[in-house]
This record gives sequence, C-alpha cells and structure tokens, in this order.
Amino acid sequence: MENKILVVDDEKEIRDILSKALTRLAGFHVDVAQNADEALQKLEREKFDLVLTDLKMPGKDGLQLLSEISKSNPDVLTVMMTGHGTIDSALEAMKKGASDYLMKPLNLEEIIVRLQKVIEERQRFVRLKDFATQLEKANLELRRLDTMKSEFVSVASHELRTPLAAIKNAVQLVLSGKTGKINETQAKFLSMAERNINRLTNILDNLLSLSRIESGKMEMNFQELDLREVIEFVTHSLKLQADSKSITLNSEIPEEIPKVYGDREKVEQILTNLIGNAIKFTPDGGEILITAKPFQDEGKRYRKMVSISVKDNGIGIPKEHLNEIFDKFHQVEGSLHRSTGGTGLGLAITKGLVEAHQGKIWVESELGKGSTFTFTLPLSEGERREPSFRYILDSEFRRAQEGFSHLTLFLIEVSEQGDRIEDGILDELEGVVRKCLCRMSDILLKHKKEKILTALCQTDLRGAQVIQERIEEEVRKYLSKGLTRPILIRIGRATYPDEALSKRELFGIAKENLRG
Repeated sequence: MENKILVVDDEKEIRDILSKALTRLAGFHVDVAQNADEALQKLEREKFDLVLTDLKMPGKDGLQLLSEISKSNPDVLTVMMTGHGTIDSALEAMKKGASDYLMKPLNLEEIIVRLQKVIEERQRFVRLKDFATQLEKANLELRRLDTMKSEFVSVASHELRTPLAAIKNAVQLVLSGKTGKINETQAKFLSMAERNINRLTNILDNLLSLSRIESGKMEMNFQELDLREVIEFVTHSLKLQADSKSITLNSEIPEEIPKVYGDREKVEQILTNLIGNAIKFTPDGGEILITAKPFQDEGKRYRKMVSISVKDNGIGIPKEHLNEIFDKFHQVEGSLHRSTGGTGLGLAITKGLVEAHQGKIWVESELGKGSTFTFTLPLSEGERREPSFRYILDSEFRRAQEGFSHLTLFLIEVSEQGDRIEDGILDELEGVVRKCLCRMSDILLKHKKEKILTALCQTDLRGAQVIQERIEEEVRKYLSKGLTRPILIRIGRATYPDEALSKRELFGIAKENLRG
C-alpha cells in the first residue's frame, strides 16, 4: 500500500519538484497544498500518512499548521522544511511533535531517505503498539481466568467440606460401634476410609487457604504476640508426632525477644507447617531446633523484624530445587518424600502467610545434612498501618506491573460535624461502597482505627472518576436518610501508571488528594 504524503509550500516550483520526485523516485502517493488552510481542508477530506510542510508561509506558518494537525490529526506524521538561519524554529517544531526537519536548499535523495525512515519508524511503533495492546488483552484475559480459577477453587473447596464432614461423622459413628457391632476386617477398612477422608479434608483446606491468599481476601486479625508463648504452644502440639519418630524438638528463644505484630492463628499455621515438614523429612532419632532473634537487614523494608528459624538434620533439599521449593504443587523427587505424600501446597501457603505479615521466607539446605527454613515477622512497636493492607497493596501492584494493567487506589473518609464517623455507620458504609465497585476482583478494606475505607480497583483514570462519582452519590443518598447532621465525604485516589509509578507514590498521591 502506497504511503500518502501531503506537500505544503507557498512556492509552486518547490511543490512541483517534490511531487514529481516523491512520486517517481520513491513511489509515494503525493498531493499538494499551497498554504496551511488548504492543507487542513484536505486533511479533513482525506487520510494522509505524512505532511511535509514549509516553515515560512503567508498566513499560518508551519508551526501553526503543526499545532492544528497535532490537535485534529495526531496520528499524522509531520516533517518541517526550513531555510538557513531558522534552525531555532526547526528545533521548536521538533519540540511540538514534528518527526524531523529538512534544511533548504533541498537534496532530493536525502529527502527521500529521511521521509522513508520517518515512515518506517512510525510503522514499527504502530506494530509495537498493536503488539503491546494484544499482550495487554492477553494478560487481562489470563488475570480473568486466574480470578475465575481462584473463585471456583474457593467455592468448590467450601462446598465439598460439608458433605465430607457428614461422611466422616458417619464413618466415626460406625467405628465407635454405636450403630452395631463390627468385625475386625470392617474396622480395618473403615479406619482406612477415615484416614483418606482426613487427607482429603486437609487437601481442601489447603486449596481454600491458597485461593484466599491469591485473591487477597484472606481475613487477618493482627495483634501483639508473645513469640515465646506461640512457639511453645506449637511445639507442644507437635510433640506426639515427633515422639513417634524419636525426634527431639528443642527451642532456643531469648527471654528478651521483642513482641511481634501478627495474626496468631496464621503464625501458628506457619510454624506448624515448617515444624511438621521438618518432622516429616527427618529420619528417626533426628533433632529439630527452633530459634528466634532480632533480624538485621540493610534493606529498609525488613529492618524492624524478628527472624524465626526451624532447623533439622534431615535429608536436605537438592540445590536445583531451592529456587522452586515455595512454588505451588512443587515436590522434590526422592523416595522418602514420595513415601510421606503431600500436595505440594504447604510451603506455597506458608510463603503467602509470611508475606501477608510483610515478612519474607527463605531456605538454606545441604543434601544429606538437613535444612533451615527462616521467616521474619514485624515488631509490634511502631507498626501503624495494618500489614494486611500493605500485603494486598504489594500483591495488587505487582499484578498490575506484570500484567501491564491499571490500578487505582481509593482512600475514602466520611465524617460528621468535624468528627470521624462511628464504627456502626462505617460498617454499613462498607456495604454501600462495595456495591459501587465494578469488578468482583476489586478489593475493599476497612480500617476501624483510622475510620477509613480503602479500595483497590483495576481501572484507569476515566473508570476511577466514574467510580468516585458513584461512591459520592450513593454514600450521600445513604447518609441523608434520617440524618440531620452535615456529612462530609473525602475521597483521595491515585492511578497506576497514569499518576504514580511506585507503590509509595500511589499511596502518597492518594493520601495527599484525601487531605487536599
């Protein structure tokens, strides 16, 4: 397909020369205009790939024409022709969007080469833009499918647990002899069924936990924790399991170890998974040591932390598996590992729970000598924002970056007569705001201490404006019912990547807009 070029110059001789040269020598389809007004009229009627215009012309000059084209036809390329002594104007044209400039007197061979280069660069840009658009669509589709998968796993796991519990109760009832006497063979098979029911229940629990972690919908109850007490509780609960293999469970926790800030149930689950794995992969007569100490790190993110380590003298992990050990469904090949069973979800869940506390987890291991799993938890002192929010913001921001998609953070504050709103009304407002969000994957969090709702939505600037207007309208409608006191709604928002390019910047701009 021929590229269409519009030549604009007030000198007929130059128009004719360029028209013939660009048509015969370069194969372009060329039209001409003697001034800016005629050029703009032709641009309204026809589609051109490039406009080659003189800078100095009667009436509107080349710079004015360039400005008009950039407004009405931004996809059209422009190249400026200028005489000696007007280099500053040519540079000004480049700043305003011209793709190139040519100096008079004109060299026809140079003109053809330069115009072909400009058009080829635009074609490459268009191809890259199309590719990026296709890639973005593909990533959005993958995210949609991933969300559907997580929702399906969550629903399926939840729905299967109820009938499974009924089956387990029935088996236990028969095993107890309350429904009638059973013989030894029947008891053997019923016990086998009970073990498999327990295994299936554990698999469903793991799938449900993982889907909640991945979707950012895991409920967290943060509080100040005495780490010594939590570790003692978990080691005591696993003592029988360790004793069955003659494994010694020891812990060395300094009395002065500072308190941490976390969800007790989730921290217990982390420790149970790690110590349980250590017991599973440590031969009979082995030893497991749990330690804790203040964590020193040059990085700012993990500076005020405590590290907890679970060390065993078991079979160890091959070096080639260390990088993938926390991946979903990853299992290390080996006879002992296969004999112990497992779904390969335990460490993936453990990693998700640690990251939900703004911590990190890693492993050091030597084959045949044992492994040491270490994770960090934040100190209780000085923690202001809930780690659950920071974890979800980190997770969603990372998804937006990897998926080349938009992410908007909303901070929503409602107050009455200069005072922040009561907890009860804030709870009801949470439901009102949730209905204003567009996608099932959009996340809404409530911060009772600050009396603020935060929302993370997969939308661009235009969609964010629509959501904000909808929230403002619906909240006003709700609060106006039966309330005579004046209500003030403040909404601060910021959108990645349009307004912010980092998590810190995203939160900072949203907070600034909230206070502004």
